[in-house]
Amino acid sequence: MGVSGETRAWLRVAPAMTVLAWGGNHFIPLMLMYRRIDGYDQVQVDLSLAVYVVGIVPGFLLAGTWSDRWGRKPIMFVGVTIGIVASVILALFSDHLVGMCIGRFLSGLSVAVAMVVGSSWVKELSVAEGRGPSGARRASVALSIGFGGGAGVSGVLAQWAPLPTLLPFAVQIAASLVALAVLARSIETRLPDRSVTSLIGDLKVPAGSGRRFVRVILPMAPWIFGASALSYAVGPSLVATRVGGLVVAFATLVTVLTLGVGTAVQLSSAAIDRLLRGRSGPSA
Repeated sequence: MGVSGETRAWLRVAPAMTVLAWGGNHFIPLMLMYRRIDGYDQVQVDLSLAVYVVGIVPGFLLAGTWSDRWGRKPIMFVGVTIGIVASVILALFSDHLVGMCIGRFLSGLSVAVAMVVGSSWVKELSVAEGRGPSGARRASVALSIGFGGGAGVSGVLAQWAPLPTLLPFAVQIAASLVALAVLARSIETRLPDRSVTSLIGDLKVPAGSGRRFVRVILPMAPWIFGASALSYAVGPSLVATRVGGLVVAFATLVTVLTLGVGTAVQLSSAAIDRLLRGRSGPSA
């Protein structure tokens, strides 16, 4: 059945996006656990978080253009596979800083695939279904469930279940395998295009030289991640001595609340845009 003849085909892509977001973000509430169990200091834990961000960058640069060349499905398969490898490394080598950093770097790569390729794929499937305006919202929900819900599940397991350094990753890996099986039945929306063979060409991104980009988006974008990172990556460590043995549970709560608010804002973005008449910052 072609794309135009299938409704809700995006639901076969969404699970892959969710498990990749889960694999990338469930590390956040576990950071204090690693300090307690494996003896990491704050600098080492922060390093593993920074390496994750470093992994996202090449993923953002390459995943989209490569999926334009080879198709959405192959790149998403690679992304989920990388996410599984990352979780295996983190589960088995969490007590080694090098292993932790390698796992986190791979997690960043896989999350970028979900955000770039997965989002584009869901939007295209939504357009084919005749629900184009819903595409961005659907992609946002799929990612948010993983970022927030995945962190919640893993945090609860790490706080109250046995094998806290293993079980959260085992559950995420199992979910990823299910997502791969579902993804295998998904509908491709982008035929392979091998006309572009230059790596330099793949690295090119559209220039954002407009005044609005420079004056509004560019200065605001870092704070989207920075503000939330201060909340769930730094905040819990500042009060760790005051929450007793529930430090992981507290970090999980902060993470879920922060990402929940972010999700609510995204789902309300159309109403906010109408209220502000499309102007959310300095005049363009």
